[in-house]
Amino acid sequence: AVVSTQSTGVGIILGRDIILLSGGAIVKYRSMDKFSLRGFFSMTDANFEVKPGWHGKLNMCLQLGAVIGCLGAPLAGLQGSDILQNYLYLTGIMGVYSLVQYLLTYRRVIGKIDKKPEWMKD
Repeated sequence: AVVSTQSTGVGIILGRDIILLSGGAIVKYRSMDKFSLRGFFSMTDANFEVKPGWHGKLNMCLQLGAVIGCLGAPLAGLQGSDILQNYLYLTGIMGVYSLVQYLLTYRRVIGKIDKKPEWMKD
């Protein structure tokens, strides 16, 4: 049961991060006046800023704790314990909550961007 919980937790964490990176790439792409690879990957030419909310910061702390807990469980004799199991559930639930909050932010940000940048118009 612990292995499946750990695998599910890793899936939630990686899936959330992939979705966040994809959303950021879409917003960056749609907010560009003129597309270029240099401009797309430029860190200094930002058309928007996403500030992490408390949920993202808390989620990162929980994820770090989950990694430390999973790696340290054999040393502490907590392998398969309810404490670790419940902590992994909490981390997964917080990961999903954090993703939903970022998706709501994404909707607000993408709503402020012109539907089609100039370089995409006919």
